[in-house]
Amino acid sequence: MALPTIAVRDRKVILLSGFDKVPPERKSVSVLETLVIHDEAKLRTSIKNDNDAVAFGYVAGEWIGVA
Repeated sequence: MALPTIAVRDRKVILLSGFDKVPPERKSVSVLETLVIHDEAKLRTSIKNDNDAVAFGYVAGEWIGVA
């Protein structure tokens, strides 16, 4: 999973930064890594305000629509 895609408000967006990958507790191949998103409330607000962006990055404590 190089760049994760998440669904927010019925839209799929790509996260370029602003997340951490947390390995699963179990050592199973079928279990995917879990994401921890930095400041998820600001991300939801940015997605709501920037309707055209399909990718977002976390820069200097703010989520920015970049594509």
